[in-house]
Amino acid sequence: MARTLIPSNIRSQSIGNTPLRRRPLEKLGPVGSMGVVIVSFAAQSFLPRFVSWTGAFDLPLLIVVYLALTERNVPRGILIGAAIGLTQDALSHGPIGGFGIIKTVVGYLAASMSRIVEIDYPGIRGILAALFFLIHHLLFWLMQTVLLGINVSFDPARTLVMSAAYAGLALLLFPLIDRLKRA
Repeated sequence: MARTLIPSNIRSQSIGNTPLRRRPLEKLGPVGSMGVVIVSFAAQSFLPRFVSWTGAFDLPLLIVVYLALTERNVPRGILIGAAIGLTQDALSHGPIGGFGIIKTVVGYLAASMSRIVEIDYPGIRGILAALFFLIHHLLFWLMQTVLLGINVSFDPARTLVMSAAYAGLALLLFPLIDRLKRA
């Protein structure tokens, strides 16, 4: 009989198609989720008036990423992305549906990713926030340029710097939202 060098607790978690065991899922709850979304929209509109550089951040995008990652449910991630994106479209001066489509895709990808990757670690959250910003930015550029015919410049160096900034903001913001969770 061959002996394995894998500890029994890891071996029991990854045999066959059995998914890894995770900590019990803590959810924010519907009231907490709505509160976080409302605060993000309020901060998105009022912060740039006082601190000009905050206008470069799309806080509702980070909230879509956070809620979709913590839900670990693809249909809910899609609905979260669509609802926040369409609300952002309604509050902005751009064409209706652009942010709705893009944030729906981001919600889908974030919820799908959370089923594969353990998202409780801050490093993973930061990397995913940067990745989803890059996806969001690329989809926004494609939609504006290809579908709408609006000439939007694409600066790869600025985009990479902003993705790192989004990762840093996620590392600051996500633990604050985690404090609102209930078991």
